[in-house]
Amino acid sequence: MRVVVTGGSGQLGTLVLRRLLADRKIKQIVSLDLEPPAVAGRKLAARRADVRDPAIAAHFAGADAVIHLAFVVTAHLPRPEFDAINIGGTDNVLAAARQHNVARFLYSSSVAAYGVLPGHPEPILETSQRIHQPDFPYAACKFTVEEHLDAFEAAHPDIAITRFRPAILVGARMEHPLGDLLRRRLLPDSGAAPMPLVWDEDVADAIHLALRAASPVRGAFNLATRDPGGPPSARELARATGLRLLRVPPALRRATARLLPLLVRLGLTRGTDPAWLKQAGARLVMSGDKARAELGWKPRCETTIDVMQRYLAEVPGREDRRLTAFFAAVGLAARNLPPPAEARNMSLLVHLEMTGPGGGDRTLRLERGRLAVERAIPRPPQSVISLPARTLLDMIGGRTDFGTVQFTGALRVEGDPAASMLLGAMVAGFRTQTRASGVRGQIARAFGRWIAGPPNERNAA
Repeated sequence: MRVVVTGGSGQLGTLVLRRLLADRKIKQIVSLDLEPPAVAGRKLAARRADVRDPAIAAHFAGADAVIHLAFVVTAHLPRPEFDAINIGGTDNVLAAARQHNVARFLYSSSVAAYGVLPGHPEPILETSQRIHQPDFPYAACKFTVEEHLDAFEAAHPDIAITRFRPAILVGARMEHPLGDLLRRRLLPDSGAAPMPLVWDEDVADAIHLALRAASPVRGAFNLATRDPGGPPSARELARATGLRLLRVPPALRRATARLLPLLVRLGLTRGTDPAWLKQAGARLVMSGDKARAELGWKPRCETTIDVMQRYLAEVPGREDRRLTAFFAAVGLAARNLPPPAEARNMSLLVHLEMTGPGGGDRTLRLERGRLAVERAIPRPPQSVISLPARTLLDMIGGRTDFGTVQFTGALRVEGDPAASMLLGAMVAGFRTQTRASGVRGQIARAFGRWIAGPPNERNAA
């Protein structure tokens, strides 16, 4: 199967691409986005493309399925541009799929397609009324796109259209103000209706399940947690997970919405559409039972509390200062020591993804044997290494060895397998120093004991 993914560099697109790369039935993947994705794999072709460009159709030749994820979500753009990307871009992608007779079209809609408004039934089903909300650009676009899909389905019944309507996605790559707060372990509480949340990995699983189905899947699927009585309030969620509440009185929230353009110009916050801060009175209780029954969807996080507990367990807040010190030492050594003879002709670009408390993202850049370590995500990487930050600390501190970590599956490698050897060499080089004699060995051993110590808040940099 050949699959085209629009928006492959986004929060959800990254996760979908990873599932497609691991699926042996998928022979070729084309990612279309304005920037390269942060994933690696031989069967992935990353191409820079704007969904508004009519020439995008050339990328759809021979495709069996299109997964359309490209959408502006929180960014504040002039309304005509916002609509042109989200609505016009979707129409353009649909036209390209039709031109090349693509059999399956999978689209990520949103709970916002129902309208973020009071008065919805509980629970909201896939058959519940969708309400246009013109004063909330994101919701209005989701509503309009679904209307266009209704018309397209009627005119082209040979193309199977699958719609996913997830709750608010929570995961590692939340590049918006809510994500910024959660990384600081803060949960905003404005006294508004609780937010319906879903773990983003679970949403990616649902999309993959629909794609893998023997027969084309048609229709809409809500993707949501199961919370008896509806999602918990911010206060209840904070109490259950240990997050700190950030109280935002309604008056302050309204004032922030008015001042947001100025705050953005001053560099004090991200460029976010103020309309997101004005959504406060809607209680949205969704049912995801249809996805469970028809797709065999089995989310990792069944409740909203599960979602947030998973977030805290897997998504880094601040990088552990011991890792910061280790990478600084590696970088210093790489600048002052000659590269090994066997690596002088090697070049490799690696994304090191350290998950869990104290983790973070690093670029390992090997050029002609010279290693540089940067605090960034390379796009596109030649390889991605993912492992818990605690596991890396144990390796550096001598509590475990590289072979054991590989054998137990704690370390995952995408793309060029040489990346694991690079990381192994970094750790082995340090462990060799701890066995040296003299002052150098004493310093290395002391450093190793510090690194191997138990994690605590003081180690957050």
